[in-house]
Amino acid sequence: MEEPVKFSIYQGMKSGFAEQAALKYKKIVGKESIWYVALQSNQADNIYVTSKSGPTKFGSFEGFGGATLLFELEDGTVDSVKGPWHSNSGALLADTGYDITKLTLTRGLVAKKKEFTENWKEEEYSGILHYDEEPILGTYTRILDIAQDFANQLGQDIWYAMVSKGGGTSGCKHPIKENG
Repeated sequence: MEEPVKFSIYQGMKSGFAEQAALKYKKIVGKESIWYVALQSNQADNIYVTSKSGPTKFGSFEGFGGATLLFELEDGTVDSVKGPWHSNSGALLADTGYDITKLTLTRGLVAKKKEFTENWKEEEYSGILHYDEEPILGTYTRILDIAQDFANQLGQDIWYAMVSKGGGTSGCKHPIKENG
């Protein structure tokens, strides 16, 4: 009998300031915004954006609490940006045409059964259909897509859990029946 696999979507706290400051960036000017994309294999994990006209506010809030962040660019120059927001590859693609939608690191699993444990931060999965030992480069929805494919193929509910640099999620995918 297969042993259940314990998996947690919870991750320790991270400093968005420290993570951002440690990288070099490609600057991309879009139709609406100015984008800073980290120069790394998983570019979609570190995307920052600001309005062409200055800090972008949502209500009375600016990104990073209105702090000024320094972006070291690939040519060695540094841009000082007040209140940028962390963003995503879909928004970047829509504004600029720069496609890095398959450059997100995720790790996850797909299983037939999920059990809650006494430790609310960890769940047990059995009937494992897919399991990543290490993070894999792909789309942000890679694990959810794998789970949906299994649900459709097997005609039953399938559980998933995944983590990325931006957080984690878990849930259940239901089979989608084709009309016909």
